[in-house]
Amino acid sequence: MEEEKKQESPFEDLFEKVEQHVETRLKFYSLTATEKISNLSAAFAGAMVIILFVLIILFFLSIGFAIWIGDLIHHRAGGFGIAALLFVPIGIAAYQWIRPFVRDRIIQTFLDEDDNDTEKQDKS
Repeated sequence: MEEEKKQESPFEDLFEKVEQHVETRLKFYSLTATEKISNLSAAFAGAMVIILFVLIILFFLSIGFAIWIGDLIHHRAGGFGIAALLFVPIGIAAYQWIRPFVRDRIIQTFLDEDDNDTEKQDKS
């Protein structure tokens, strides 16, 4: 009987160590995912604040521009119509330019975080 207990003990120890290793890895991946999500959400929140201010400024500039055009042609509604017609191609061009830039920026942010994680693990 004592021999059976001795033989079971190393297997039980091995099983416990594997179980602890798996739990530790799960905690590590959970913390890594939390860190990435928090970094991305912080960057997103900062970008949203900047975008909000830029949009407010553009809104008032466009209203001023439309009123100015309306005064030039002596027809305020016509000024807003001309301003709208000018802003449509500008908006389409901006959308075409900004969309790939933002997508590449987000991908690069994830790659930089992965590179930093790899460097930290290599130093350990």
